[in-house]
Amino acid sequence: MKRYLLLLFVFIVGTTTLSAQENQDTIALKEVRVKGKRKRKRTKPRIELNEYKVDVNAPSLIQALRAHLGTAKVRDNRVIVLNDRMYAPTSGNPYALWVIDGIIYGEQAPPGLDLNSIRSVKVLKSLLETSAYGFRGSSGVIEITTDTSIRE
Repeated sequence: MKRYLLLLFVFIVGTTTLSAQENQDTIALKEVRVKGKRKRKRTKPRIELNEYKVDVNAPSLIQALRAHLGTAKVRDNRVIVLNDRMYAPTSGNPYALWVIDGIIYGEQAPPGLDLNSIRSVKVLKSLLETSAYGFRGSSGVIEITTDTSIRE
């Protein structure tokens, strides 16, 4: 009988010390902080826009006006303003019309325009806005007003 009592005593004492050790381990695990690698945020090159939302350091006129163009697509130095319509209903041409100081330049972005002289940019998309330009403007119009036209 003494053997059984001794064995039972050892078993009970052994389990209580084991559970006490487990409690200490769980407490120790809660205090441990795991530090992993920090992920670097990808930073895009910052574009500096002037007060008229024109990037004067851009290599082309289309890139300088990117803040105004929004979701427009660019193909071969021409802009597709209306992405939902692939072709305009009357002209069959998907490219926007460029108008600078009231002069129509067609669907190509005019070369040699001084980006510092741009004072306002309007992107016309609706039929009501583009109706002044007829069927040529049915795919959208990009109106640019420069410094020289405001002075006159």
